[in-house]
Amino acid sequence: MAKLSKEGYLKELLDIREKLDDFLTKINDGKRSYYKDISVKLRILYCTKSGTEPLLKTISELYDFDIYVAVIYSIQEKVDKGMIPPSIADSLVFEQINSVVTWFERGSELVPIFEAFERPEILLSGNKYSYKGIIEVVADKMGGAHIDPEVENKDLALHMDSLLIGGLPPAERALFDTARASIHLINLIEDFIENDNKSPFIKPRRKQNSAT
Repeated sequence: MAKLSKEGYLKELLDIREKLDDFLTKINDGKRSYYKDISVKLRILYCTKSGTEPLLKTISELYDFDIYVAVIYSIQEKVDKGMIPPSIADSLVFEQINSVVTWFERGSELVPIFEAFERPEILLSGNKYSYKGIIEVVADKMGGAHIDPEVENKDLALHMDSLLIGGLPPAERALFDTARASIHLINLIEDFIENDNKSPFIKPRRKQNSAT
């Protein structure tokens, strides 16, 4: 059985970048069905499926680096850290932290990317959602790669046009912004691999000195 090479994995990563860019162009042209296609590509990048590691994790293992992103604290995290009074969180019905927009710009702290991806980034009517969860619902249940006969109401709530963020329902906004951030990330990874250019977000692993 043939085994994919390091270069082969990198080629697949760059292909996903090209596809994400194409899909975003389609969406900007008003073709919203391409959110499903985006969800599949993002699932490949960030989610473990059928025992296969996320592509970004495989790439980082093969090329010996770790990926960090800047995250913004949620209202609840600010309460827990004593930065704001608890009364502010008690009356909160909706919060869109959307830290993916500023993952590679600014934030409260740097964290490993997969940790960031599982953080609750949207709060709506007492329900918390992560980017990972949103992507998996669209990809695995709503026509990205699979279609389920039933989807939970709390997940459907993020797709309603009654609540818009920048003109999009929260789920579509999350997919759109994550796709844009992922294109930027892949650019950083390619620059690191091909040109050895460092950034605060791509950190080479320290190699242990071999015994003499």
